[in-house]
Amino acid sequence: MRVLMREPGRTARRAAHALNALLAAVVLGLSLLGQSAPAGAIELPRGELKVSLSSTHANTVLLSWTGPVMAPMASQIRDAFESRKGQASRFLLRVSSYGGSVAEGERVIEVLRRIKATHELETTVMQGDVCASMCVFIYVQGQKRYGALTSSWLFHEVSHADPLTKQPTRLDRAAWERLVDTYLRPAGVSDTWIADLKPRTVNSDYWQTGADLVRANAGIIHEPLGNQTARIIPPGPRPRETASAQPAAVTTPRECRKYFASIGEVVTVPCS
Repeated sequence: MRVLMREPGRTARRAAHALNALLAAVVLGLSLLGQSAPAGAIELPRGELKVSLSSTHANTVLLSWTGPVMAPMASQIRDAFESRKGQASRFLLRVSSYGGSVAEGERVIEVLRRIKATHELETTVMQGDVCASMCVFIYVQGQKRYGALTSSWLFHEVSHADPLTKQPTRLDRAAWERLVDTYLRPAGVSDTWIADLKPRTVNSDYWQTGADLVRANAGIIHEPLGNQTARIIPPGPRPRETASAQPAAVTTPRECRKYFASIGEVVTVPCS
């Protein structure tokens, strides 16, 4: 993204600086950053990791990362694994991210490889979520990968950014090619699909939906998640009991239908 602006005076310069600060956050979401920012650089939003035990699948820990691929993503996932590895044999990582730092992303991948050495690792991108840039290389570390048909995916070259403004200064095709060869091909992503992808990413952002990837047999998504998700409506209050000489009616337990992302299916469960 480039912004051209004349600066006739101090007011215009201040306005330009404010605009650049706003654009910096957007640029992070649309770029694979090849370097980290030193002290004094613009502060950007940090991601959040949520950790819980699955209530529907035994021996499963759910990890959910939302936000940019930036420190302390790798250390938080590592700490969550170390503290929970004795409680589960399976870890399911949900990611929703516009990408971020290549260096931090590769540190995350090393943590995920450590998890896979002793546990099952599955990854998922849910309905309406985005997996862009470095997020894709993290996602394909899953031994089984779930992806929603309505998810969005972004592929583009690595960009190097100014450490203070965060604005991209150059695109690095060679660095992106290395990531593709190092992480996509070994994960079973189709060589035919990669060959089609490469010319589309020359100086360009290339967007795909989960449905696009599934139709193209890209090999990125293993199990597609459909467009419908169950809406659980709890049962209403019971009517007041009244005295009656008639025998009580026999009732059966109420049932609700609930969508489980880990298996991509709607299952009938007791209403809580």
